[in-house]
Amino acid sequence: MSENLERIMYLSRARHRMTRGELADLLAGARIRNKEHGISGLLVYDSGYFAQVLEGPKSSIASLLANIAKDPRHDEYTLVSEGPVKERFFEGWAMDWANLEFMDESQHKGLRGMLATGGIMDRSVVYGALLAFVNEHRRSR
Repeated sequence: MSENLERIMYLSRARHRMTRGELADLLAGARIRNKEHGISGLLVYDSGYFAQVLEGPKSSIASLLANIAKDPRHDEYTLVSEGPVKERFFEGWAMDWANLEFMDESQHKGLRGMLATGGIMDRSVVYGALLAFVNEHRRSR
């Protein structure tokens, strides 16, 4: 299965500031669907912005991306990175999540600033910050 494994990262802006309940509902649905389709990942939310890493079988990722791109809960969808990978970052996690609004700045080292200031224009900078956050998040689990 690993020969068809793909990982993507995207950023988007929520159409309105999400409540804890809305985020919980979004995550509950994602966890069920992702588990059914062999997808794992991490959703980061902060002050109306999403950053997400998803990984799984290429066909499942392609189908999920099509749905994400047209999801009415967000706009300014930007695919930051996509491509084949040999192993998962989030093995066994149907969907982990982090809400930066409840984290100390030292826990996300500038990712919040890039999301909130529209720093998504420079994909390489955002990719680096998100990847650093993902790696730190994985170590802390």
